[in-house]
This record gives sequence, structure tokens and C-alpha cells, in this order.
Amino acid sequence: MDWSQISRQVDAAAGVLRLRPQIVGRFYGDGNRLGQRPADAPAPAYYSPERWIGSSTEATNPPGIPSGGISTCLDIRGDGEGELALRDLLAHAELGPRLLSEPRYKAHDGALRVLIKLLDARLPIPFHVHATDDFVAANPDVYPREWFGKDEAYHYLDVPKGDCPYTHIGVYPGVRAGEVVSALRRGTDHVIELTPGALQRFGEGFIVRAGMLHRPGTALTLEIQQPSDVYTMFQTDFGGAPLPPEAMHPGFDSIDAAAEAVVDWQANTAPDPLDNLRLIPRPVTPDAAGGGLDWIYPPEASDKFSGMRLTVTSTMKFTADSPCILYIWRGEGTLDGLPIRGGAGPVGDNDEFFLGHEAVRRGIEITTTGDEPLVAFALFAAAV
Repeated sequence: MDWSQISRQVDAAAGVLRLRPQIVGRFYGDGNRLGQRPADAPAPAYYSPERWIGSSTEATNPPGIPSGGISTCLDIRGDGEGELALRDLLAHAELGPRLLSEPRYKAHDGALRVLIKLLDARLPIPFHVHATDDFVAANPDVYPREWFGKDEAYHYLDVPKGDCPYTHIGVYPGVRAGEVVSALRRGTDHVIELTPGALQRFGEGFIVRAGMLHRPGTALTLEIQQPSDVYTMFQTDFGGAPLPPEAMHPGFDSIDAAAEAVVDWQANTAPDPLDNLRLIPRPVTPDAAGGGLDWIYPPEASDKFSGMRLTVTSTMKFTADSPCILYIWRGEGTLDGLPIRGGAGPVGDNDEFFLGHEAVRRGIEITTTGDEPLVAFALFAAAV
């Protein structure tokens, strides 16, 4: 690999790196709101309900479904080796500190510790839970490919919501672990009776911390999370078909063992979890020039990630203290002179970027050139 040539390519891009969209296969069905295939296409061998954005994480899938999910840089190429993976660029001893900042590079081992997804579920994703950082670190035999647990947060996007736009989080007060496992064996409907749900409202969301049981609904969702793919399903079937053990509780011999190990039962039975975990946008600054900035994942909600929505009505100079992933959702315009267009679901033209530390510190000029405001999301990893 000629890293001197790659360094010149990074300099030419001025730290603004275009990323190739990554559509990821899963066992659960998609709503085809990401433009995965023509509407009249035959049923696929497996579905593609997720787009991974700015990803340095590889998907964990059961046999028969490819992994995938690693983002590559469209304008950065190795010697005849194709596009360079973003994670390899950030891990490089010279380029990583420039793109991440020296403190972040050292503290986070040359990585941007965040994973962003668009979730396009045709049916609600099965009731499930994610392990904590501490459990993953202490149990490498359970999760041999993972380094982190998973806190995650949602933001619901303004396109048709699908047939079941309700999020379920936690269980009702007084429900015990044994009741959940017993209901699980009787079927999905029995499990869902034990968990409160709420409508997925456009422009709002929830935060779900590791250890909490949850069931995302069918609204198209922008999800931010730790860079991890750990999970345990608390459903034995999905869409009328049984879930095999390797899809339900990977790494565990039984669901009973998983329930004891990774579920935070105290957090799950806390009063009013949906109200306490709801995320409602709030302004970053009251009078941003050229548009508006709103926190959708505020820093105080989690120390693992944060994110804001940019609504550009003319020209905005976007600055930040940390590198980020920029995703153009809707509208068209320019990013430091580069044409951009969001697809509002389907992949747009130049709609996904990594913005390096030096680039966001000096400021990125974003201009809308269409008849409607340009809407984008700036998504940040954990603070250093």
C-alpha cells in the first residue's frame, strides 16, 4: 500500500471523504424504502432492511446471509486494491491523528466509535436486548468479534411509517424474568403483552441503553449506536417462521442463560420508561445563520454518541469540535462546492461523508440549491 499516495488523496479531499453506501442483509424483511430493489423484483434469498452509514463495524449474521457493512472511501484508493476502508484510513499512524485528532486517535485506538443505520423494517424487529460494555469485555467467548456493548438511539424520519409504527421498551413494573421467558415459549404475542409501547412520532425518538429489552417498530428510523452487533432475541418466531437458536441467542446455550446474563431487570421494570427515554429535538443555537441546528441525540442523553439535524435554508457554515459522519437526508445543494443530494430513503447523489477533525474545525460550507431546505444529520462518536 502506497500510503504517501493515499496521504495526497486525503489532502486533495481536504478531509471531506465521500463514503460508499452499504446496504446490509438481515433475516428480517424490509419495506423497500431504501430502494433496495425494483418493486416487481422476485422475493430475494435474504432481505436488506438496513443501510449502515460511516461504518467501521462488520455485521454479524447467521449462515446464509453475508456479513458486510464496512464503509469505503470513494475517492481514496490503494494500489490496485480498490477503495480503502474508512476504518483502515482512521487506524493509520499518520493519517488517523489528522482525521480524528491526536487525542481521539490515542484514546480510541484509531477508530471513530459510532455506528449509524437506517432501519427499514417491514415488520417490527423482534423483541431483543443488547449486552453492556462490561459484559462484552468480560466474556470474549460469547462475543469473539466484538469489543463493545450497545447503547442505541432512534430518530423517526418523515416517510410512510409502515404497518406497525410502535416502539416497545422495557416491561411493566412487577414483571419478573421467569415470566418473560415463559411468555417467550408461548409465542410472540404473549411476550409483547408484557411490554409498554408508544407511537413512533416523526422527528422524535428514544434512547435505549444496553440491558433494556426493546422492539423497534416499522417507521423508517435513523439509528445511532455503539460500534457493535451484539444481540439476544426474546422471540421464538418472526413473521410466522421459527427463529433458529443461532439467530435468537448467539453465544449462549439457552435463552435462560442469556436472560440471566445480559438483561438489566431493574432498568426494565422502572416506571414510565417510554416517557423517561423519549428524545425530542431542541435547538443547538437559537439563531444559526443560514438555517437551523437541533440536537436529536443530545450529549447529555448518552456519553457514547450524539447527533444533530441541520436544516439549511440558504448557506450555512457548519463547525464542530469533533469529526463526524454527515448524512444528507433530503434536498440538494453543495458541500464545500461538491454537489450533494439526499434521496429521503433511497441512496442519493453524494449523500454520505466523513468530515475530519481539521475540516470541521475550520468549517464546512453547506448551501441549498433546490426549492426546499436541505436536511442533513451530523453524527458524532463518544467524546474524548
